[in-house]
Amino acid sequence: MAVAEFHGRAMACELQVIAVDPVAGQLDRIAAHIGRLEALWSRFVPTSDISRINASPGYPVAVAPETVGLVEKMLEAWRLTEGRFDPTVLPALMAIGYDVSRSDPGHRTVLAAGEYRLGAMGEVTVDRQYGTVRVPTGVAIDPGGIGKGLAADLGVAAALADGAAGCLIGIGGDLAMGGTAPDPSGWLIRVEQADPEDGVLCTLAVSNGGVATSSTRSRRWMQRGESRHHLIDPGSGEPSPTDLAAVTVFAASGWQAEAFATGAMLGGGDEVVGYLRRNDLTGVAISESGAVLASDDLAAVEFTLPVGVR
Repeated sequence: MAVAEFHGRAMACELQVIAVDPVAGQLDRIAAHIGRLEALWSRFVPTSDISRINASPGYPVAVAPETVGLVEKMLEAWRLTEGRFDPTVLPALMAIGYDVSRSDPGHRTVLAAGEYRLGAMGEVTVDRQYGTVRVPTGVAIDPGGIGKGLAADLGVAAALADGAAGCLIGIGGDLAMGGTAPDPSGWLIRVEQADPEDGVLCTLAVSNGGVATSSTRSRRWMQRGESRHHLIDPGSGEPSPTDLAAVTVFAASGWQAEAFATGAMLGGGDEVVGYLRRNDLTGVAISESGAVLASDDLAAVEFTLPVGVR
């Protein structure tokens, strides 16, 4: 068994690719594929499909097939999470200072002046036959983390179709994996503590699917002397007051894991275990006080932090 790795940058994050028995040139093709998706989906790229959709409210915009698939997944994620994952929070994010890329201050999101609404993802329409997406007037969308999760999913599928025996792709901590893993027990996933410099919380073996972490620690900034983070509560349009520092979710795909991790974070510590149970998910949360709250199937796992009781 041959294992090859690639490390680089994509979607303003660290990119990691692990391929088992790859074919020649495969890692470069995967990196190029994800780079193309970034060019289509980034709200910080003026010519991206997402930017063009937001610039033409009320009108159908012709987009790439991958973007049609992305917006369909955004709609499905919004429904699966009962609106907790809400791509229409973009104007609220911009209002609190997240209009400029955290990794490249030269990239800025620009929306037309006007009144914007949150919670309107259900009004976004996709026409698969004609390859168009339409947002209503007063609505703007941002894929957020689901774009990373779906890009990892698509990259893994392409690698396996291209001849690799197995593949794992990580984009900023959002993972997708499939096929043969380097370790007989599966793909070994290290779940970090809320502050990664504090070390690993646990290590779990996964056969395939996706993993995503939502955290209020990873993207924070100051605005007019007030600490802000990127996790917006769709109900208030403000950063969520959740008492959770991080949630990691394991799901059937990277995009689903990302959506459910966001939904779990917004529910807070009193609800997180029940939320994972209702949605038949494996997951682990860390409260702001440093306690672990985990799904029932992780009861035997040893964590490096104390397990809380709810």
